[in-house]
This record gives sequence, C-alpha cells and structure tokens, in this order.
Amino acid sequence: MGLKMATLSEQSGVSKSTILYYIKEGLLPAPKKPKPNVHLYDKRSIAILHFIKYMQDHLHYSITEIKSIMIDNHIDFENDSDVIINYLTAMSGLTHKEEIKMIKERAKAFGIDNTLFESYQKEAKKLAKLEYEMGAALLQQHPNNDKNELQKLLFDILLTLKPYLFNQATIKEHKKRLAQNIKELS
Repeated sequence: MGLKMATLSEQSGVSKSTILYYIKEGLLPAPKKPKPNVHLYDKRSIAILHFIKYMQDHLHYSITEIKSIMIDNHIDFENDSDVIINYLTAMSGLTHKEEIKMIKERAKAFGIDNTLFESYQKEAKKLAKLEYEMGAALLQQHPNNDKNELQKLLFDILLTLKPYLFNQATIKEHKKRLAQNIKELS
C-alpha cells in the first residue's frame, strides 16, 4: 500500500507543493491513482525526499545537479542499507572527478609529485575500512532504530566531521610551523 500526500509530507518534512514540483521535475515517481482523487505515493519517496533535502540543505546542490546525480548514479532508494553508500558514490563520483584531475595537473605543473596524493589514498583506505566496520556495527546494534537517521549521522560524520578534523590538523600544523619560524627569526 502506498502513502497519501499528507502522510508523505508529514514523514518527509517536505511541503505538498514541493513534492508536486519534484514529481514534475522527475525526481520522484508519479503516484498511483487507484481511484479518482486518490493518489498513493511509493514508500521509497520518503528516502528520496530526505536525500534531496540533505543535498540541498547541507551541500547546496541545485535541483538540476541532484537530478543528474540520481540519474547518473542509478541510486536505488528501495534498499535502505545501501543508502549511505549511494550518497557517498554520488558525492565522490559525479561532481568532483574533473576538479580532482585539474588539481593534480596544476600540482604537477608546480613540480609536486604524487607522493602526497598516494599518502592520502593509503590513509583513506585504512579509514574507509574502519568507517565501514563502525557503520556496519552500528546498524547491527540498532536494528529497530530509524535507519535513515543513523545513516544521516554516518553521512554527517564522513562528509562533514572528517574533513573538518583533517583541516583543523592542517591549520594547527601550519600555526605550529609559523610560530617556530618566528621564534627562529627573533
């Protein structure tokens, strides 16, 4: 059985007019109409709406960009356990490949070899293993918890907290070296 518009709107936190707009734009499947004036929405629409809201609110993607990510990455919203992986695949694949390639080319032009990038990749593999194991354990520990909320938390940790911690470490090291240089000049 599907969801009525009021239920979909309440459970997703998205207004009726916005839901209708997303259907028009092809982001949400059209409802089934078993009777006149009865529209039933697919249950996966809630996961799709949460994904769209997250991409807009936290990552500032436009509707066109989100639609492209959803189409190009063939995201399957019916399998809740794969939602976080699909989010990460969407984020890392489509939107950053060309930018990464250009950064590497610019670095090469300045004589920066791949040593730093290879170190990033090596450490990233270690972290990815740890992140996966932590996420899998949490999902097993909380089988009755709202998986979407737990997955959103994991997504926030991976895409917001982790870069923040890395950047803070870089800033701290920069300040430490700057203080050393000032002390040596004195």
